[in-house]
Amino acid sequence: MAKVAIIGINGLVGKELEKLIKTHTDWEISSLGSSDEIDYEELRKKNIVFLCVDNEVSSAIAPNIYDYTTVIDNSSYFRMEKDIPLVVPEINMVLNWQERKNKKLIANPNCSTIQLVIPLKPILDHYGIEEVFVATYQSVSGAGKRALEEFKDQVKNNHFENKYLPYPMAYNLFPVIGSFFEDDPENIICTEEKKIIEETNKILESSIKVYPFTVRVPTIRTHCQAVFVKTVEDFRYEDILKLFDKFSISGFLKVWLDNNLLPQPYNVSNTYEVHLARIRKLNRCLLGFWSASDNLLRGAAYNAFLIAKKLLADTKDR
Repeated sequence: MAKVAIIGINGLVGKELEKLIKTHTDWEISSLGSSDEIDYEELRKKNIVFLCVDNEVSSAIAPNIYDYTTVIDNSSYFRMEKDIPLVVPEINMVLNWQERKNKKLIANPNCSTIQLVIPLKPILDHYGIEEVFVATYQSVSGAGKRALEEFKDQVKNNHFENKYLPYPMAYNLFPVIGSFFEDDPENIICTEEKKIIEETNKILESSIKVYPFTVRVPTIRTHCQAVFVKTVEDFRYEDILKLFDKFSISGFLKVWLDNNLLPQPYNVSNTYEVHLARIRKLNRCLLGFWSASDNLLRGAAYNAFLIAKKLLADTKDR
């Protein structure tokens, strides 16, 4: 029986990960809150340690254990380090991981990046991609437990006091997630947008020009995206639909063709797929589509869970 630990069990992602493991496996789970005292000797004995904590906590804990056991980190701290795999299992699962002797850490990508790269992968493989424009509509749960509680309190009590989010969230939306990088006055981007740009190309091993615009919206969970893809080679609309349908067989894409029934936060929350709809050929080499994906599951806990399942299955097969 595999022994795993979840650090950050009281957070939104930690709770979802615990439910996944208890529902789908017989793994033995030990769990800690992000501020609990850490017994590193015990953690080093686990098969896998999940870090569902912020950058500061991850950066403190991971170096004490990743030379001894595998760490799957949900923070953004290690994602862009060259020697750390950034993994979406259906796209770029690590191979021969058990042979890795040191720094055995796998980074879980940003939730919006995961949602974006899954439909981009088959397009890239078959037609090539020059540019991607994406507007994201990201739910409050992506900002964490305290932000979500603040939002719910604003709605319940009809007030607009904000502490954990930069602006009031109830009945509002705001076009920035994270802080701004102002080094380029003609193209100021925020931290969430930078993550999407850099992580997309690391995962896909590409040099796609990615232009994100991230927006926080007053929904509880599930992120949505409006995506525009400029391909290298032209495509037939029917072939794109067949390509997405073939990619969906494995269960990580779901295509909605009925425009009277579209994927939205209320009907996509608590699902594991990236849901695609309003797929359109806009011009030669130009594709547009809408996507929706549960940010706590597909964009975080479920992705980490899939990584762990594949790693443990590979160990068992040896």
